Amino acid sequence: MKKRLFHSFTLLLALILTACSNNDNESLETSQQGQEDTSQQNQEYAEIGSGAHLVKFPEDLEEGIVFATYDRGDIHENIYVNSREAIEAVQNGGELPSGTVITLEGFRDEELEHYLVMEKRTGWGSQYSPEERTGEWEFQAFTPDREVMEDGIGGRAIGRCYTCHANQERDQYMNSMDQMKEFDIEEISQSKSSSIETPIAAIPADHWKVSEIFAGMKDSKNENKKESNEIEGQEKVDIIQDILWKIYLQQFNS
Repeated sequence: MKKRLFHSFTLLLALILTACSNNDNESLETSQQGQEDTSQQNQEYAEIGSGAHLVKFPEDLEEGIVFATYDRGDIHENIYVNSREAIEAVQNGGELPSGTVITLEGFRDEELEHYLVMEKRTGWGSQYSPEERTGEWEFQAFTPDREVMEDGIGGRAIGRCYTCHANQERDQYMNSMDQMKEFDIEEISQSKSSSIETPIAAIPADHWKVSEIFAGMKDSKNENKKESNEIEGQEKVDIIQDILWKIYLQQFNS
């Protein structure tokens, strides 16, 4: 009888100790989870727009591609992208690559007012909170003189650019994604060709000499003697520009 009571008491004690151990483990896990949650809540993020200084003015802006324009009253805007590859990526259903630069050139009453530049680089924006982050884009505003804008859209107010674009996550944080998707990429080659016409036409032709050679004349010394007449005026200019244009196209296509 005593042995049975002893075994029963031992079993009860083991059950109590096991229950206490489980409670202690649950309390420890709850405590650790609480510490993790508190740590996440106390994590500090950078102020939105604090990475704007990373964006430099695109020195090769004129070599970019204007894929969209907007007109609203007295406001006109040209939207540039710095590479054909960016357009191709979007039109093929892909992501805009690291290194993509989008520039808004803004005019008011036909006077250049500002430049707004957004640039994407791998790892950019990771210092912002998930709620404020605009992917890997940073933004900057520049004056017509291409200096960083300290007031107006720029300075501390640059955060408005991030807030505005944060609502466009579906379109890779771009406000002009539809225009980029619809842009006729073949226009790039056409615009490059037309952009060279004016410089070629501006080349002075006064010091050039163009001659028309006539063959078939004969004399006693040279049966295949050729005579040349110098061409002047607008005819000479047209011939020179036509030759230069053909040389350019050959180099461009190669």
